[in-house]
Amino acid sequence: MTILQRGLRRLARWILAEPEVRRSIRGRGNLFQAEGTTLTNVELDIIGNDNRIILGQGGVFHNVCFRLRGDGHYIEFGPNCRITRGAILWFEDDHCTLQVGQGTSMVEVHIAVTEPGSKVLIGEDCMFANDIDIRSGDSHSIVDAVSGERLNFAEDVVIGNHVWIAPHVVVLKGVQIGDHSVVATGSIITKSCPPNSLIAGNPARVVRTGISWKRERFYHYA
Repeated sequence: MTILQRGLRRLARWILAEPEVRRSIRGRGNLFQAEGTTLTNVELDIIGNDNRIILGQGGVFHNVCFRLRGDGHYIEFGPNCRITRGAILWFEDDHCTLQVGQGTSMVEVHIAVTEPGSKVLIGEDCMFANDIDIRSGDSHSIVDAVSGERLNFAEDVVIGNHVWIAPHVVVLKGVQIGDHSVVATGSIITKSCPPNSLIAGNPARVVRTGISWKRERFYHYA
């Protein structure tokens, strides 16, 4: 294949994909890279400079809104990630990071990464159900009534490899969830947990250790 033919193929892919990506971008140096991904109803709502969004090959992104305010944000999904129902990825301030490992699947999520340098890091082969809310900060300030000092600065969220999060879960700032863990439906996670844990409740606590999980269902027959 000649250089001209390769260029024409890339141009054709870009033209065909364009109706699936709505772009409202104000700023300079912003990068959106999604070669080899399937995009449906994706929105880029960006005000700022030098932001980067990189979607790995083989991914599927359906009803996803990238809403970025500020400069130098970085979003990366590894290969073969999937968002099948919808997502709002909300960034504010500057130099925030969201990284998602390969093979992770999400049904419906809201991820808010706020305050300069804040991070949400999600490992490989995770499985997130619907109505998942992950936040690195509280978006507004809580202050000491006497001193006026702020009490609630943002803290990174780290979710390990092969973590299953069931529906209607909230993961709050500063939390680390260990590899191979399961978070039960309706949990609100305010504290970190070790690997191979079953976590449940509001506020959530470790209710069992020494567990793992599989995407496939196993049946017991009498």
